[in-house]
Amino acid sequence: MRYLTVDKNLIESRYFILACYALFFILTFLIFFYLSFPSESFKQRIIYEVETRTPFDLNIKDLNIHPILNLKFHDVELYRSKSLYLSIDDLSVSPSLFYLILKKVVLPFKAHLYGGDAKGRLIYSSETGQLIAANGDIRGINIKGIPMVSTVLRDGNSSIQGVVAGSFSVEFAPQPRGQVVLEAKNLSVKNLRLIEGLPLPDFGRLESSFKGHIENGMTKVEELRLKGSGIDLTIFGTMPLLWKISKQGAIDLDLRLRVSKGGRGMSSFLSAFLSPESDGSLKGKILGTFSNPRLVKETIGAR
Repeated sequence: MRYLTVDKNLIESRYFILACYALFFILTFLIFFYLSFPSESFKQRIIYEVETRTPFDLNIKDLNIHPILNLKFHDVELYRSKSLYLSIDDLSVSPSLFYLILKKVVLPFKAHLYGGDAKGRLIYSSETGQLIAANGDIRGINIKGIPMVSTVLRDGNSSIQGVVAGSFSVEFAPQPRGQVVLEAKNLSVKNLRLIEGLPLPDFGRLESSFKGHIENGMTKVEELRLKGSGIDLTIFGTMPLLWKISKQGAIDLDLRLRVSKGGRGMSSFLSAFLSPESDGSLKGKILGTFSNPRLVKETIGAR
């Protein structure tokens, strides 16, 4: 067996002794810093910065600081107009100081929320403090508990639940641009009314996919698809930026619906709202805003 040996001259060298002293003082400083750092004051500072620079109110139940500058938050809640916007069970952030030379603050993060996980990076300008980019991945998120989903549904009796995974990459400056890709499995829909006067039947065990990109101040939906037993719905068009949906921006969406032969009764009902096509599908447009959408019965033209 071979053992690691250290040259005797190195051990007796005054530089080696000085290096050991330096290492000792560094470790002592880090331990002292960790034990004495005022985490409560730091937490309040974070809350102040978020509430000053964003339209959100922030509540943090607990914050732990670990060497070296690894921040762990517990029970984080974001509020907008006094309504809960997002809830995070656990959030870990490790600021990267290297990017300061590029006038950026990079915050790699990992979060546990709504039964799933998210990880990625937030990039801020060190000069203005504004968020300039975000990217990451999500998996296992149950959309049932997300407050923003309830806002979009607008009806307290409506519900959508399922598990979502996907990725996002968005730049916010100088103009928003990026891409979002999502997939949902075991999706169930109950008491859903996309348009006033047009109730949709309840569906279960649906699979859904969303692919869109952000440009020119809007989200361009390349495809939003819901597919299950007896139904195949495809939507594409334009809608507000995903983080501005609650502001009720304009929507211009084309939809195409295919119903299986077993759903002829539903197809006959929907034909009063949508245009029947020669291939058996139904087509139409959704215009207006999220707060007041309207269905236009017309054949979709080429985009």
